[in-house]
Amino acid sequence: MLPYLTGEDVNSRPDQSPSRCVICFFDWSLEKAEEYPDLLSIVEERVKPERDRVKEKHERERWWLFARYRVDMREAIAGLDRVLVRSRVSELHMLAFVPTNMVYGDVVMVFAFDDDYHFALLQSNAHEAWVRRNASTMRTDIRYTPTDCFDNFPFPQEQSADDRNGAARAGGEYHEHRRQMMLARNLGLTKTSNLFHNPNCRDADVRRLREMHAGLDRAILACYGWQDLDPDHGFRQNERSQMRYAIAPQARREVLHRLLDLNLRIAGEESRVAGAR
Repeated sequence: MLPYLTGEDVNSRPDQSPSRCVICFFDWSLEKAEEYPDLLSIVEERVKPERDRVKEKHERERWWLFARYRVDMREAIAGLDRVLVRSRVSELHMLAFVPTNMVYGDVVMVFAFDDDYHFALLQSNAHEAWVRRNASTMRTDIRYTPTDCFDNFPFPQEQSADDRNGAARAGGEYHEHRRQMMLARNLGLTKTSNLFHNPNCRDADVRRLREMHAGLDRAILACYGWQDLDPDHGFRQNERSQMRYAIAPQARREVLHRLLDLNLRIAGEESRVAGAR
């Protein structure tokens, strides 16, 4: 039995802890799984009848294995104690660190990073602007997919060690402050973010979180070498007339413009390298 993390757990539980467990035999053979007869009998009784009807041959034949174990992802996070996760579908852009000793549901996006720098980068308004430009939507929610939102996102290319360390420091402090805030208030990411974006909430911990997010954004802009860009954080309505604490619209447009230019430059360099081989 392993903890099973859902998108609802990520967004609603103060510590992003799994609310349930699942039987998972990893990539074991049936003979290995038979060493746990009580668990295997549950799978055979409750899972095998459904697997016998699925189209995928490998799922029918290997009915005792968890179908969404995601072997490639497991290989990518091997050796890490924690990873970044995000609910695939969410109106708000929120990431958090969780342990690796669990099974992640299909709607949980897993990023194979355990460091504060990558948290800062992916939680920043720069990445959120890219996500909102490229992601599909479900009603008012954003659907985060790797091909549209992550694989083509241009990471900073030539940041200095000082800038990267500064971003990592800003990310670590932000994540820890938010974590302590969620635990103290017994609120999940969604409700905490709602306070963050509510201009009527002037509580000290929430105001501090806004200040830290602004610092995080500036640190990430420095990693791109864009210190000339003023993010001008404040409360503004988005395209759905929702109030959000974010960078100014003109700053968002400029960030997207520069990200698109960087994306094209990276793609051109990769094409030249591939052509030279």
